[in-house]
Amino acid sequence: MILLLVVFVYGCWLNHNRAQYAELLAPSLYVDVSRIMIIVSLIAIINSLIAIYSVSKELRCMIYSFATASFILFIMLLMGGIMGFVFYQKLQNQIPLNLKMLTSLKELYGSADNKPITEAWDDLQKNFHCCGVSDNDNYTVWKTSKWYMHQKSVPKPMLPLSCCVPSLEAACIEGKDISAFYTETCYMPLKTDLLNVVNIAAWILIIASFFMLIPAIFAGVYARLIRK
Repeated sequence: MILLLVVFVYGCWLNHNRAQYAELLAPSLYVDVSRIMIIVSLIAIINSLIAIYSVSKELRCMIYSFATASFILFIMLLMGGIMGFVFYQKLQNQIPLNLKMLTSLKELYGSADNKPITEAWDDLQKNFHCCGVSDNDNYTVWKTSKWYMHQKSVPKPMLPLSCCVPSLEAACIEGKDISAFYTETCYMPLKTDLLNVVNIAAWILIIASFFMLIPAIFAGVYARLIRK
């Protein structure tokens, strides 16, 4: 039961704090992994509570049902863990995250039709204290973006407010005082963070899935010992 609560809490945390960055990359399997953690763990907790009642009343049929449901939940949790490892490998070796981030920054940020992209970038830069994509496309890349080109104010802000150090916004948007905005780029911090949180999620799911089998086996044995 405690392990299932860990799965549920971590799934909620992952979905609440990292799901928004799915707008910056694809595939976003880690969002599906977080949803599996939430939904399956909730079902498993309810199933466990029913099992406790069934054992206390020696309800043989319901104990068998618990064992069957636990086996199905084992498969679902195991699949979620495998999905997590698949995403981990793709992000590490295949997904060109830096190119996807650069494209979204230059082409989509600030567009009325792509508000989730704008919110994802603003959230990323505020939370990770970063600005721009990579060393080759640092904070200066904002001057090549459609967001900058479409600015009508004079003078144009050089950087979005999410790049600015709090309370130094005025100096930041001019882009002259380097201490007023974040100079670290966002690609590596985001990639490292996603790799870490997804790896943890995958291992939690794998461990939880095998722990689901133990009570299922004992429940099946116990049900056979109950007299009809």
